Amino acid sequence: MRTSARRTSRVLVLVLGAVTALAAVSGSASADGMDAPYARAAAKVAQDATLLASKNVASVTRGTGTTFAGVYCVKVSDLNVSDDLADAAIVATLSNYRGEITAIGAPHAYCGNAADTITIVTSDSGGNPADRPFTVAVL
Repeated sequence: MRTSARRTSRVLVLVLGAVTALAAVSGSASADGMDAPYARAAAKVAQDATLLASKNVASVTRGTGTTFAGVYCVKVSDLNVSDDLADAAIVATLSNYRGEITAIGAPHAYCGNAADTITIVTSDSGGNPADRPFTVAVL
């Protein structure tokens, strides 16, 4: 029995497609994984403090600032990162909203003075405390 080159090519394409589909379905990253190869820690957070995606971040909770609105506590899970948060380069940006955002790497009262936590404060474009979705990264 002779096998044509064309049939062999089709079989090879089908096998490669099946292997690729299996890898995509099983995935190598968890559902909350984040593609941030140059960040030591990163998080994408919804305005209700839901952690949407992360890298080396354990949790996000609401802070206890002067107002409940706009205060978030991002707890870093990697000790190599959390040990120097106060001196780290931290970048934060609002996601699809106008307003202001502040990222505080040093321990802050809004988040219980925890050394392993980044305090995020968000506000609307008028400077009033407001819940806003954001992304934060520790470089």
